[in-house]
Amino acid sequence: MSDTTLYDTTAPSEGSLALAHEQLIRLKMDGVFVNITGDINNLVLNPTKIPVAREVYGTKGLPSEQILGYSYAPTFNVEVVRDPATKQIVAAQGWYKDLVKASFSKGANNLRDFQIFTDAFDEDMPVVEGTFSVAFTPANSGYADKRVDSFTLTSSGVVPEIESPLAGTGEPILESAGPSGQTVGDLIKVRGYKLGSPVSATIDGQNVTKILRIDEYTVGLLIPATVAGSAPIVITNEVGASDPLPYTAA
Repeated sequence: MSDTTLYDTTAPSEGSLALAHEQLIRLKMDGVFVNITGDINNLVLNPTKIPVAREVYGTKGLPSEQILGYSYAPTFNVEVVRDPATKQIVAAQGWYKDLVKASFSKGANNLRDFQIFTDAFDEDMPVVEGTFSVAFTPANSGYADKRVDSFTLTSSGVVPEIESPLAGTGEPILESAGPSGQTVGDLIKVRGYKLGSPVSATIDGQNVTKILRIDEYTVGLLIPATVAGSAPIVITNEVGASDPLPYTAA
């Protein structure tokens, strides 16, 4: 199961209503990627394929190509919040000021590193990381308390996909077991996450001698001898052991 901490801790600056919701974007500042999603709307990747022409044997008259990768020109809007007393942009949006300054700069000073998540919850969905040039334009004339601006990022060449930072620590996460009330020698189904490669399991501390892998999210366990009443279930994979899942045997 994915570690949703990045999404769960995403928060707009006080006074902002913007939120990119099920996508994430992070900007590298002082060597660390910072989640800037909280004040962003309308994040779009805008991919462009980078192909190479190829010849298909026996079909010389037909065009064909192979995709080498993708370049991206992400666009997004930022709701910019002002301090009502000073009229200055709030300190929490220092990253916004950095992007505006970058957009007015040249050469390396115009470049910033970003990570862009196609899905904020699922570690199996692609995450790309690369260096982008920054362009900026006001999206409206602004008001005393806030304004909306638009940014366009442009990559140079292929932007690589990286292992998702949403990946959890890898131990099984157990959600349910059933049917309840089974007894010694019965098979129960346990559902959860990271169950594709179970190494061992215990019920009420007793080793399970028969583990049936059903799919990535389900295993069958044979209840061992002398198990009765409250019998928590623990499943271990190659990474580690799950937290105990409560279960009641007959």
